[in-house]
Amino acid sequence: MEQSKNTFESELTYGVDCPYIDILWENGRIYISRAVFRLIGKPVSIRFLWNAAKLSLIIEPAEIENPDSFPVIGRNYAKRGSLFIGSVTLIDEIWVATKWDKALRYRMVAKHNEPSNVAIFDLKKAIASEIPKISAGKD
Repeated sequence: MEQSKNTFESELTYGVDCPYIDILWENGRIYISRAVFRLIGKPVSIRFLWNAAKLSLIIEPAEIENPDSFPVIGRNYAKRGSLFIGSVTLIDEIWVATKWDKALRYRMVAKHNEPSNVAIFDLKKAIASEIPKISAGKD
């Protein structure tokens, strides 16, 4: 797992067709790019499968009625091009297993398992970077 506080934002820019996620400790959020949803067939909801022993996270399509699923709808998805999902419990489990720096964000690209139609993220291959600061006022 690469850790670099000197990774510039431009180095973490991926094309719209790249299926990636960003995981942040702050607020327990996972940002999922639209390409992940296209990869697994544009589901109406998704479910996370976490394997602490292998340090892998799987995103799979799920039925909207599934109590473990998260809907793939909303203003944030349409506006930003990615969906953010808050799951403090999952993020806590990930940070315990990975021992990541809480001040950094971690990005990883999916591998698609076609027979199972899931997106697999290997957390050992995550790229760490500083969280960009957003200025509230005009310069």
